[in-house]
Parts: sequence; structure tokens; C-alpha cells
Amino acid sequence: MGFFSEYKLANKLLQQKKQVVFYAESRHYYQYFEKLINDLLANDITICYITSDDNDPLLNRQQIKLEVIYIKWMLGFLFSKIRTDVMIMTMPDLGNFLFKKSSNVGTYIYMFHAAVSTHQQYRKQAFYNYDAIFCIGEYQEKEIRLAEVKYQQKSKEIIRYGYPLLAEIENKPGIINKKPTILVAPSWFDGCIFEICIEELLQQLSKLPYSIILRSHPEYEKRKKKSFRRIQKLAKKYENVSIDTTPNVLEKLPSTDILITDRSGIALEFSFGTGKPVLFIETVLKQTNPDWKELGIEPVENRLRSEIGVTILTTELNQVQEKISELKNMSYDFAGKMLQLKKDLFYNSDESYKNGLDFVLTKLKKD
Repeated sequence: MGFFSEYKLANKLLQQKKQVVFYAESRHYYQYFEKLINDLLANDITICYITSDDNDPLLNRQQIKLEVIYIKWMLGFLFSKIRTDVMIMTMPDLGNFLFKKSSNVGTYIYMFHAAVSTHQQYRKQAFYNYDAIFCIGEYQEKEIRLAEVKYQQKSKEIIRYGYPLLAEIENKPGIINKKPTILVAPSWFDGCIFEICIEELLQQLSKLPYSIILRSHPEYEKRKKKSFRRIQKLAKKYENVSIDTTPNVLEKLPSTDILITDRSGIALEFSFGTGKPVLFIETVLKQTNPDWKELGIEPVENRLRSEIGVTILTTELNQVQEKISELKNMSYDFAGKMLQLKKDLFYNSDESYKNGLDFVLTKLKKD
């Protein structure tokens, strides 16, 4: 779709006020919205779903109450003027850069797409301009409230939403693979696995009797296109290495035997969702906010690292087989420990989820 076609589409969209608008930066984010979208539709709510990914599978799911629109180049214009009772996103930094707030939006809601803390991997003012936050656990709520006081930010509505995706991972039956599977799924910062050690890691893993799957973060594909093409070429050198391009983690994660990552939130999804420990490659911290220590709270992704997996240094990748053996030893009663830890850490997804649904419904204006 060209610039002028998008301009016409954006103007057409602005002519009518919407009940609920979702915005997805890419096809990977629908999985976090899916349950809420389906339940809003079941409540006879009209939804406009805007995506900036022309491969978003939802583009093929138009229906009476669900309008799906692809907009990429006109987003800045659209965001500043859009009219809706509620707008829901997984995109931080609303209003801080290109995407400004519209005075015609009743309530802006942020929904987390990772269970990490709020103050290390996100910018200091990442959530400042949102009206409400769907928090996964008490740790996020405490971090947000403390940041509001410390940095004199406006007070936001906190909804104890939980993390519905975890229940989806738990309930998804894993496929029995012909060979055990290792999933390498890094985050997208400059110090990630794909940037610092993927060549040596694949040299070592390719010697093992596993199928190796590489899964990039959607932001890595978007921001580092040249580097991602390098990863694709590298994967072709090995018979047992492939790349996972499916948008939904549910396709591969439940069937994964071993997850290898760095600072990605997928480690929490894997350990709590499948009941298996993680192999971490020790990298520098992912510090989008260099001042994160000012809150005096250890981020959950740092604090739980030793409880949910084992770590290997980049200088020790020739010992990866030994580390995998450590994972197997750690697996005994690991699922039971994760079940208790999940209860302590996250809001109950089944019960708390309704908090989010009810909150959205109360924000819709009656005609």
C-alpha cells in the first residue's frame, strides 16, 4: 500500500469514533491481545485492530465487529487524531517520540508483552503517558508506583491483570519431536546472542544430537535487518539448524526441550509455562534505562536468573554439553518449584484477567 492510499485510509478511519482500538507493531503481538479481543467481541463490542505488519494473520479475519487495518507510514498522523473510547497497546513510550497522544482517546491502556520488570529494560518514562497499566504481578505494580513518586509522574490506574499467555503455554500440548529440540531465542539489544556469539554457539550446538531452532525477537528483525539476514545465511550452513518465523510463541515453546537465551523475557515464559529450566548465556545487562538502580529494586529478570536456570559464559561455549547436563539435573522437581514461584510472583491469570476485561467495558461510553 502506497503513501496516498494509506492517507485516504487513515482519513476514512478518523471519520468515525471507535469503541476499542488495538495497535500492533507487528504480527507477533496479537498473541497478547487475542484473549481480550475474543472476549470483547463476545460482549458485542466493536473493535478496530491496527497493524503495521502486512503479514499479520489477523488481516484475514475481518468480521462484522472486527475491523482490521494495515497502516505503517501514516501512523504519526493517525495517532495524533484517532477517536476512540479505549486504545490498547504493547508499545511503550507513548507520546515521547513520533506517536503522540490524541485528545480524542478516552483511556490509553498499556499491556505487557513480557514478564520482566518495568525499570531496567524500558526507558524511564516509558509508561508516563498511559492512563492505565495492566500489570502482570505485584512487583510491576510496586515499581510503577515507586517511579511515579520518585520522578513526580502522574498516577496511573493499575489493573491487576496477570499474564494470560502463561496459561496458554501451559495448556498447549507439546508435539513429540523426532529429535530433542533446542530453541535459541535472544532479546534484541546490542549485547544479545545474535550480536556477540551466535557463530561459536552454533558450531558447538551443531555437534549435538538436537534440532536447533533460532527465533529472533520481532524488534531485532525490524531494527537490524542486515544482521538478521546474516543469521539466516548462517543457519543454512548447518543441517540441523532452522529459523522459526511463526508469530506466536505457542507454536514452538511447548515442544521445546531446552531454551537458550540471554536477557529475554521468554525465559520467564518458558520456565513458568513449561516447567523446564533455562540455559542462559551470560551477556551484559539489557539496560534501556541506565538509571534503573535509582529505584533500589532488583529487576525480577535479574533476581530469578539463578532460580530458573543455569548460566554459561561466552568464553565457555565449548562446555555447552556439560551445561545441558546441569539443566537435566536441575529438572528434578523443577516444575513444582515453578508452580509455587508463579503463584507468589504473578497475579492469578484466570481470576485477574477478568479485572482487565471489566475495566475496558467500564471505559466504554454509552451512546
